[in-house]
Amino acid sequence: MTADLAGGVGLACPPGGLTQQVLDALDAAGVRWCLTRAVKGGGDVDVLVHRADRSRAYAVLTAQGLWRLRAYGRGSHAFFLGRDVESGGWVEFDLVTDLTFGRCLELRTRAAEACLARRRRVAGTWLLAADDEFWSLLLHCLFDKGGFARRHTDRLTRLPAVASGALVRTLPPGVTEAGLDELVRTGRWDALVAAAPATRRAWWRADPVGVAAAVIRARGLRLVERPLQAPSRRGAAVALVGPDGCGKSTVAARVAGTFPLPVRCVYMGLWADGELDGLLRHAARVVRRPFTAWRRYATGLRHRALGRLVIFDRYTYDALLSPRGSWRRLKRLYFLALSRSCPRPDLVILLDAPGRVMHARSGEYDAAHLERERREYAAVAERLPDVVRVNADRPVDAVVAEVTGHIWTHYRARSSR
Repeated sequence: MTADLAGGVGLACPPGGLTQQVLDALDAAGVRWCLTRAVKGGGDVDVLVHRADRSRAYAVLTAQGLWRLRAYGRGSHAFFLGRDVESGGWVEFDLVTDLTFGRCLELRTRAAEACLARRRRVAGTWLLAADDEFWSLLLHCLFDKGGFARRHTDRLTRLPAVASGALVRTLPPGVTEAGLDELVRTGRWDALVAAAPATRRAWWRADPVGVAAAVIRARGLRLVERPLQAPSRRGAAVALVGPDGCGKSTVAARVAGTFPLPVRCVYMGLWADGELDGLLRHAARVVRRPFTAWRRYATGLRHRALGRLVIFDRYTYDALLSPRGSWRRLKRLYFLALSRSCPRPDLVILLDAPGRVMHARSGEYDAAHLERERREYAAVAERLPDVVRVNADRPVDAVVAEVTGHIWTHYRARSSR
């Protein structure tokens, strides 16, 4: 897509990316739609959809691999999250069927259908008419954001600041008479912010019952939004396993920093550092180890109940490696029980790299030892169902991208059940 130099919405969508694919699919399905604001980096897309085409639009986004994020008390807003495989970035579509403003979406315009009837085609994309876009963006800044970001002031100064169009005709007289368009023409942004409370009161006076009902409904639903979201947004449990030096902690931290949903990392290492310092203390560790594992697993359960993705750095499956030292037969029975002491996570990812590579990264064990552990982890993976094996002998960005892709595939598959 290209920018509309004549005053339309400036787009920053990579050609052929997920954003463009979804917009093309909406056209192909006969959905009446248009963008309401600029696409920020191709990742945040606000789309107005005709009310009669809403179900069809939802079906299109689902078919394109996006996951609907359930929300309550957000008016007609429907949020869909997707991953652009080409760029590795995230795209969130915000679909609305009406144009409402305010923190509780209490300031209604009833202009959606008229605005869609006046939409215009620019560079293959449906946009609001220039005067409708002006008022939509102005009211969004005033009542949704409470201020004007630089990108919005730049955009508003390029649009026709006129009191005309489908949207402005639906506004209460007290709003159109406030001279907001003149303040934009003169660049008096502070004065615009100062005028917002009086303009909001004018809207309340024009429709006190409708505005009050919208506020009560939105605030009431938002009070119970988290419990209502819990069934659809429950967190997943992902275990990263592999020898020292394969990159578990690094990958976990990078995924946590880029995943669009909240993430918590929980360390599940079974073995204490340091030399054994007495038979009694060693026995205490043996007894305590399953309880320690369950305490950490319970921490993960709490985060998942709050809708967070939990990444376990190591897991009880480490106990399936061959025991060393004396009492091996007894250890094998204990380790087998320990390996099954916690429920299976939703996804197990084995990070695999040659021993020499892991030695260069960690330096704690020699390459031969790490290569033996690598083969043991591969054997363990064969015994467990549906373990994903990821080549960790690559740049960390590539490894993180593949791990993120597997996690996202799990979320998408789960949402379709």
